Amino acid sequence: MPKIITLKLSGLRNLDSAKLEFSPGFNLIYGENGSGKTSLLEAVYLLGRAKSFRSSSRAPLIQLGLDECVIHADLDDKTGIGFSRSTGGEQHAKINANKIKNQAELAARLPIQLLNSDTFKIIEGGPGVRRSFLDWGVFHVEHQFIQSWQQMQRALSNRNSLLKEKNISLDQIAPWTLEFCRHAEEVHVFRQAYVESLLPVLQQALNLLLPEAGIDLVYEKGWDEESALGKVLEERLDQDRRYGHTSYGPHRADLKISSRGSPAAELLSRGQEKLLVLALKLSQAELYTEETGRKCLFLIDDLPAELDASNRAKILSLLEQSGEQVFVTGIELNQLLKALKNCKEMRLFHVKHGKITPENITADIASDKG
Repeated sequence: MPKIITLKLSGLRNLDSAKLEFSPGFNLIYGENGSGKTSLLEAVYLLGRAKSFRSSSRAPLIQLGLDECVIHADLDDKTGIGFSRSTGGEQHAKINANKIKNQAELAARLPIQLLNSDTFKIIEGGPGVRRSFLDWGVFHVEHQFIQSWQQMQRALSNRNSLLKEKNISLDQIAPWTLEFCRHAEEVHVFRQAYVESLLPVLQQALNLLLPEAGIDLVYEKGWDEESALGKVLEERLDQDRRYGHTSYGPHRADLKISSRGSPAAELLSRGQEKLLVLALKLSQAELYTEETGRKCLFLIDDLPAELDASNRAKILSLLEQSGEQVFVTGIELNQLLKALKNCKEMRLFHVKHGKITPENITADIASDKG
């Protein structure tokens, strides 16, 4: 059950070097905008993903005037995870001082659920965002999925490369088409089974958070439901050659999300969208626990935004009941404390001008919880 006990960091954005001890339950991080709250969440995210959720550029991670940023965490299962990045672009991620072979190793060891302003893209964005959401869940409960997915991507890349070339014969394309179709079907089967398992768990969360919204999820595999993928690609070969890419397959799949029969993005308010995304993420975490016996780690940036007090309390209560380790940021400490007035496992961290200060819940602060 991966929970971070201690975290050490240096050289990360505007944050001062720090060694922090976390609660296995809630860790509340408060301070003004620009103080560095989100950078602390980013430090945890880097340990589980070896990439930032804020920028694809490597250099801005590192504090001005320094050569590298270094992050290390000790987990409650005696695992140590480390991450470093230099201004020269060199990056290292290690588990128990051993370099990892790929990012999947980190993700499997420290499964992270992130909720921030970009998370709304699950509802409002394109199919690729929803495929990523879906594949996060499949990856963490089906160990064979990553191999099938990688082999499918390799075959797809090779097929697309040939499609872009002139005077390529069908005999040259056919082996990669066959390979792509074989692994595409495996990926589809894994995804379909996962959605079927997720739906009843999601419905329980929706009954608590959005009972009147009439939410429905429909998985579309990326090609005609009644046709074999090989047949579809054979019929569309001229089109694929013309455009230089494969037009059908799991890389075109989608998870359609509707509310009362219409696209959810068209009907739901911003606050309802936030509740729906939270329900989706909580359901993924619960299913992960059911399948593996382990817990996720939640990073929530600015939870109170666009949620009223009642819904904040519902969300935090569900998270507390789940037993997940949670890191949540906010500007208004009182809002967070009131929503967690019955929480027994909680620590406070104040961030000001990059300095992270652990705080005890004093009598004055405790009185705000009432």
